[in-house]
Amino acid sequence: MKRYLTLLLISFIILCQALVGCTGSKGQPPLAEASRKEALSSVVLGFYTDSQNAKESMLSNIKKLNEVAFFWYTFDGTGLIKRAGNVDLGLKATVQKDGVKAYALVHNMGAGGFNSQLAHQVLANGTSRSKFINNLVDLSIKEDWDGISIDLEKIPDNDRSNYSAFLDQLHTALKAKNKILNVSIPAKYQDDPNDLWTGAFDYTAVGQAADQIVLMTYEEHGIGTTQGPIASQGWVNRVIDFASSKIPKEKIIMGLPVYASDWASNSPTVPSYLTYAKATSIASGHKVSILYDRTQQVPHFAYTVGNVRHEVYLEDVRSLTAKLSLAKNTHLQGVAIWRLGIEDPALWTKVLEGYGKG
Repeated sequence: MKRYLTLLLISFIILCQALVGCTGSKGQPPLAEASRKEALSSVVLGFYTDSQNAKESMLSNIKKLNEVAFFWYTFDGTGLIKRAGNVDLGLKATVQKDGVKAYALVHNMGAGGFNSQLAHQVLANGTSRSKFINNLVDLSIKEDWDGISIDLEKIPDNDRSNYSAFLDQLHTALKAKNKILNVSIPAKYQDDPNDLWTGAFDYTAVGQAADQIVLMTYEEHGIGTTQGPIASQGWVNRVIDFASSKIPKEKIIMGLPVYASDWASNSPTVPSYLTYAKATSIASGHKVSILYDRTQQVPHFAYTVGNVRHEVYLEDVRSLTAKLSLAKNTHLQGVAIWRLGIEDPALWTKVLEGYGKG
């Protein structure tokens, strides 16, 4: 009898293990799903523009990139897609052969900056919006993109619901073709629907519609503000906390600024934007040290030309490492580099080591 019970117990345990192996334990994803989520938790995306050194940076570090968004397209008020860069589909194909997802980035930037009226024309008019969506899907198919990256900025705040509806409709159309919707949104730590820069972005609605959300955690100080850091650690923390309360963390890709801003005393609200190499060259040329604010994780230095004092804020291996740690510790999907070709080279050799594909 005891032997019979023992055999029965063993059989029961084996049966339970078999069932668990087939279905996964309650509340815990199967192994394949868990692996997929782990893979998605360390995405490194690079924004590619036609600027100097962009191609070299991208191709030299392709093994550490998961995705690249090519800043090559814009549109008109009727929803017609227009090329706005040196479109090189051969370069795109080269990236894809390395297992990197390639996105066609579509923006509303013109000669005078981001065009609010252009965004309004395609979002508020149902016919134009439908045409725009159809053309975006067609673009992704005809040119064999893995997805579409939307970067509409300075959208009028009264187009908030129109923008949300546009993303929802676009996502549905892209999903039907097995394409990804990647969306860039400005940083904020509270929701003010009337804000001229961020009011149109309903984080909750965007989070429901898009597959990936690039949170542009930079320009804490920029054109129109007083001088200050590009993205101090305390500010980035506040932005991530707010975004995470509205958007699933596994969809958020945190922006990594890799540029510098130079604030001149005779132009207090309009900085000059510099590459990392240019900023460090200026510091070296003026024989000044690059200081580091350990509290806010901000590299900075000052120099003077004539009677004009300059304050320069930049991002280097120290500040970028701190930002990457934040992305890891808050379990975001990954990071996005704005933009390829202007970064501290240590970004690839030290900061991203062991992260993403690195």
